[in-house]
Formats: sequence, C-alpha cells, structure tokens
Amino acid sequence: MLSVIPLCGSLPLCIMTIMNKKIDILSMGLALGMVFGACAADSAGLARILEENVLDESLAGGPPTLMMYRLLSAEMAQAGVSIRATQDRIITPEALAVWQKRTRGACLEALGGFPERTPLNARVLATVEREGYRIEKLLFESRPQHFVTAHLFLPDPTRFAAPYPGILIACGHSKTGKGYPGYQRGALLAAYNGMAALIYDPIDQGERLQGVGKGLCIGHNTTGVKAALLGWNTATFRIWDGMRAMDYLASRPEVDDSRLGCMGNSGGGTLSTYLSALDERIKAAAPSCYISSLQHVCAAMGPQDAEQNVFGQMAFGLEHSGWLLLRAPAATCVCAAKKDMFPIEGTYQTIGEVRAVYERLGKADRLELAEHDGPHGWAEPLKVAAVRFMSRWLRQGAEVTVPPETDMGLKDEAVNVTEQGQVMKLDGARSVYDLMRDEAARLVFVRGLAGKRDLHAVVRRLAGIRSLENIPVPVTVNRASVLEGEVSVRKVALTVEGRVAIPADLFTPAMPHGAPVLVVDGRGKRHVAATVSALLKEGRTVLAADLSGFGETYGSAHSFYGAKNKDEGPAVMAYLLGHSLVGQRAEDVLLCARWLSTACGENRVELHASEWAVTPALHAAVAEPQLFSKVTLADEPLPWEDVVTKDVSHRFSDVVHGALREYTLADLKALAVR
Repeated sequence: MLSVIPLCGSLPLCIMTIMNKKIDILSMGLALGMVFGACAADSAGLARILEENVLDESLAGGPPTLMMYRLLSAEMAQAGVSIRATQDRIITPEALAVWQKRTRGACLEALGGFPERTPLNARVLATVEREGYRIEKLLFESRPQHFVTAHLFLPDPTRFAAPYPGILIACGHSKTGKGYPGYQRGALLAAYNGMAALIYDPIDQGERLQGVGKGLCIGHNTTGVKAALLGWNTATFRIWDGMRAMDYLASRPEVDDSRLGCMGNSGGGTLSTYLSALDERIKAAAPSCYISSLQHVCAAMGPQDAEQNVFGQMAFGLEHSGWLLLRAPAATCVCAAKKDMFPIEGTYQTIGEVRAVYERLGKADRLELAEHDGPHGWAEPLKVAAVRFMSRWLRQGAEVTVPPETDMGLKDEAVNVTEQGQVMKLDGARSVYDLMRDEAARLVFVRGLAGKRDLHAVVRRLAGIRSLENIPVPVTVNRASVLEGEVSVRKVALTVEGRVAIPADLFTPAMPHGAPVLVVDGRGKRHVAATVSALLKEGRTVLAADLSGFGETYGSAHSFYGAKNKDEGPAVMAYLLGHSLVGQRAEDVLLCARWLSTACGENRVELHASEWAVTPALHAAVAEPQLFSKVTLADEPLPWEDVVTKDVSHRFSDVVHGALREYTLADLKALAVR
C-alpha cells in the first residue's frame, strides 16, 4: 500500500511506505547528515548531497546509466513482434499490395516527401577507354545547382549490342566515394558482362563534401539533426540523388529502361535497399552488407548513421524485412558477410521472414542469399554474386566473366569529374545546408500564414506528450530521509513501469513559503547546488530531479558516430520508434511537477530549467500550463532555426521531428515564460 502525506510543512518528513520493498536508508541518511550540517543553504554541502546517487542496480534493473537503453531495446523488441505478426498476415498479392501502399505512404511522409523533378543538365566532361569497357565522367544536378559527380561504365560495343541493362551502384561510406577501388570494381564487372553501370558520389563523400570537416558519417549525422527539425532525413537527400541518377541512367539511348537494377555495399547497401523499395523501375536488387535487422544492429553496436534511421519506421512496419517486402515479389539477392558488424543472425532472421512471404506468393525463386565468410565489405565473391544475379534477371544469363583483379578501374585523381575536385567549388553550387536554409526560410512564411494556433495540442502531438491524466502516477521509493538544521532532505526515486526511474532530491525548509520549485538541468542534478541554495534561502521547497538520460541515467551501451554525448544513441532508438527524447523528458517534467504539487499540497509549482533540460521543460510547460506558476530558464541551447541555418553541430536528443513546420522554441518560450 502507498500512503501519501504532504511533505512541505514544518513537521518531520513522513515516509511513503511500499510493501515488500526493503530499502536501506540508514547509511545514506547518516552520510547526508554529516555533510549537510546546520546551514540550510550551504552550496558545498548541497553539492555533496546532490552527488550522492539515488539509484542502484537493484532499483534500475541493472546499471542506471543503461536504463534508458534497456527500456528502448525492450520497446524495439515489442515493435518487432508486432511487425512480424503483421507480415505473417500477408498471404495474398492483394494483402501485400495493401500493406505496401500503406507502408510506402508512411515512409514517404516520414522522409518529408521529394521535390518535383527538375532538368538534370547532365554533362559528359571526359571519357576514358579501357579494355572491355568505357568510362564517362558525368556531372548532373539532382536539384537545381545541387551537383552530383558520377561515372558511367559502358560495355564494349564490339562484344555486346545496345541497348544494355542498366545498373545503379550506390556507394558505401568511403572517403573517396565512387573512387573507392571496390566500388569501381563492381561497376567494371557489370560493364564487362554487358550491363551499363552508373556509380555516383553520395553527399559528404568523394567530390561532394558539403561543408568543411563534415565528411562521411559525421557529415551525414550533422545533416540528419538539421533535417529532422524540418521533417526530413539525411536519407531524403540520399534517396533523391539516387532516383535522379536512375533518371539519367534510364535516359541514355544505350540503356534499356525496362531492365534496370541496383546494387551497393554497406551505406550503399542501405541506399540500394531504399531505392529498390521506393523506385518501381528497379527490377533486380542486390544490397550488400546491410540487411540484418534493426533490433540486432542496435543490440550489437547501436543505431548507425542518420540515413539508416527513418522517423517512426519501427512503428509503421519498416524493419529491414519491411524494406525488402516493399519491393516483393521482385527479384532480390541479399549479399551478406558472415563476420559483418551487421549481425548475420539478423540477416538470417530477416531472410526467413521475407522468404515466407515470397513462398506464400509462389515466388520463392526470386529471393536469394549470397554469403561470404569474411568481415564487413564488398568482397570480390559478393560483387561477383551481385553481378551474376543482375545478369540472370536482366540479361537472362547467369554466367559471368571475371577479369583479373588487377583491373580496379580509375585510381587517385583520375576518378575526379571536376577540375577543382569538389562540386562546391563550382559556380553557383548549392549544398544540402543551402537547401535546408531555403526550407527553414519557407517555413517562417508558412508558420506566419497559419496564424493563431493551439500550440498546446500541436506540441503534444509532435513531441509525443500524453495528456496529464494519461501519465501514470509514479511509485515513490525512498532512498534516504534526514532532518538536519532547518532543512529536511529526502532522496527519492520516482518509478513507473516501462519508464526510466527519476532520481530526485527533495529539500524542505522548516517553515516553507512560496511556491515549491522543480529544478532540472541537462547535466544532471549534481550541477544545481547554487540554484537550490538560492531557493532555500528564499524559504522555497525544492525538488532537484534527473530527467531520463541526464545525471544518474546518462549513458548508453554504444557510442554513436561523431557524437560527444551519450544520449545520442538512445535518442535515435526513440526516433526509430516514433518518439523523441524531448517528449519523454517533457513527460518526466510533468510527472515530477505533479508529484511535487501533490506532496506540498499546492496547485502549481515553479519550474527552473537549464542547459539541455530547457527544451523539454518548455514543451512540458506549454503542454500543461496549469501545472506551472512560473518558468525560469538558464544556459539555453541554440534556437532551432539557428541549428538549421548556421554551421553548428547540435544534439540529436534535443530535436523534435518536423517541429519547425509548426513552431519554434521562441514560440514556446512566449507561452511558457511568465
């Protein structure tokens, strides 16, 4: 049983008791008494109290720093169960078509949609003749002045008659992009066997660096944070580049646009998976070293870079199996390395799930698995398997000729299409950052046209904040309670099943007056001693709490590309599930505020937020304004408009997908701060 007595009066603290829960508070209580002394507002003493952890492994179910990761992993597992149950119901072509239409629509919405097709303005800038094939160096515009560098490998016309099948090759995460020898080799293998192959540079690779020092995965992630605020994704740019590359390939007179395929490795495996799922022109697909399962990937190494994570995809059915089913029952060969960092166990699971659907549709021969007993990478056997699969389905001949591995295509500076070696040095060149700045400016106009809106409802919807009555009342676990000098100190854990436990310190003066104050800081409660001290001098009751992933629960099982902060990986896991850490932390604020107001017998509390706790605090205050009499902010993070428009990095855990379509942090501040 749980008995609740107001805690903010001058009487000694009354303890909430939880049946069958043994809590040793004596040692912690003695320690608190020793450090706190008689001074109610001594900052040094407060700091020592705040540094004493509330949570331990027994209460957190393991290391407290991994609590958020464990809970999100469990939610992903449950989402996986739901996805598999839905896939099991796909037993007819009609059922598949219904599922594909719904899922593709949800995917395109999560990506933010694509722009209208504009002229490619393609130019062949140079040609290189090789034995068995020819290479054309291409420059085209996937969007106006957004340049893409590419190589088109064409078969020897004396050996093969045009029109040829066409294969688009998406590059993995190599600094040199299309110039990486393994990717050059894949293109020449295709051309050597009578198929045209177009290989192009992704953004932030090869000749397409979008900003100084932002190459490869770090660049993709920097783009991803900004894009998410606009309701886009790094994949939005990557997929559109690929679709326009396919437009160019299909437009060539030497290519038969009814026989198109796509293949790629690693990050190129990701993109070839996406493109093959979303572009119905692709008749044969061979993604390599990517297909596993999001559950397995997140468990083994955490979520990967930004374009591999589409908002809410686990909620609307896009596990790795879902991407393959979006093109079912078209011909697909999954290429996998048994010692890959993308777990092979996930590959086997996904192939099994997809094969079951293909078999029910009578198309089992259209799905293959090619394996190589090696590490991550487009090993020669996997490239040959991919080209053989393309030849089988696009040329009706599975036999292929493999030239000596001494031929690896173009090398070093010979791979460059532009004289300057970088497209951003071309006159009028526009980067993804320019495109996002344009969108941010457009959204200022859109928000202005929208006029007065119910931002309370908008914030709840976009950030995923439940109404107050739907947020469970926490079970309060007392960790220690002492009365020293003029202030009583109570260390508590606010726990709700399925949520991160919130460790908190409640400071109650002997004669409190004024509204109680909830204090949250993005670095954790151990950093708020000065704030708490000042409030206690005013006679305020103060609850200093760690929101999910701050302070005692700050941490993750895995690092995240280029991230300096340990809440980035969990933030991406939440993103995959259709949540935001901003929304989760906002609910924490509401839960704590309601608990504090009830404990003190007050209708409203004051809220003081600093650092990375500011954004969730603003969302909480706008979502449920009746809980707060005053909101004070300190050390605020960068405004979201500046995150998009300026050359800065920002925490992925501090964004809400698509928020700038509806509101800015300044809009929330105008409503909350009073």
